[in-house]
Amino acid sequence: MDLRAARNSKRVLIAGHRGNWGGNIPPNTIASYKAALMLGVDMIEADIQQSADGVFYAFHTGEEKGCFGIDGKFGSMSSSEIDGLEFRNTMFNLSGIGVDRMDDILALLKGRCFLNIDRGWLGSWADMIRYLKGFGMEDQIILKSPPEKELLSILEEEGPEFMYMAIIKSAEQYDALEGFNVRTVAVETNYQDEDNEIASDEFISRLHDDGLMVWANALTLDGSKRLTAGHDDNISITADPDDGWGYLLDKGYDIIQTDWPSLLIDYMNRRSR
Repeated sequence: MDLRAARNSKRVLIAGHRGNWGGNIPPNTIASYKAALMLGVDMIEADIQQSADGVFYAFHTGEEKGCFGIDGKFGSMSSSEIDGLEFRNTMFNLSGIGVDRMDDILALLKGRCFLNIDRGWLGSWADMIRYLKGFGMEDQIILKSPPEKELLSILEEEGPEFMYMAIIKSAEQYDALEGFNVRTVAVETNYQDEDNEIASDEFISRLHDDGLMVWANALTLDGSKRLTAGHDDNISITADPDDGWGYLLDKGYDIIQTDWPSLLIDYMNRRSR
């Protein structure tokens, strides 16, 4: 698979945030990833976490209470304990769906779409990279992290063959990539306000001139956290899609992550007509 060719053929790639979930289908599950593929996403974003005994799962840490009604920390649990968990659905009822192991997820997605691995740097970054190398999916998997020296050094040592995307909130963070032998293909820009330098057309052009793709988050994570200065899924659905998704498309972002891929794809199709 060729990320640049995929972007050139579609102009904008759509990433499904934790798959596509809702109703009785929880996030970061095989069911949510299958739903995202059915909707036609180009990429799936998956959070990864390791159990206390070294098994890798798809799960966003910090959401144990909401997902399972427990106070424990996922990473301190054994694989047998995690295998016994059951997600609550969006109506706060038990869903009948458990936590999926990354072995099964990678087997499902191999050769089918690009896969962005998030939050892996919060555990053992080196162990995770070594684990992923066993699946032969370097042309599909994009690792991401803040561009911190320690993380970049580990990536340079353990997995320089993997595609990499830096998560930045300032131009200074982008500059931190200089000097590291990592396969940087994209940069994720998160900004609260439009006056942030990384939100400017000039900065986006700089990244493009450097041969990189630029990722924007249309996600609305809660009532206060803004990832693209409010040009997000919520405003696109409740007010004016031109001020949300349209703004991101006009800015020239190459990859847009959304919780509503079908609505975004429909909007893009209508715009093109």
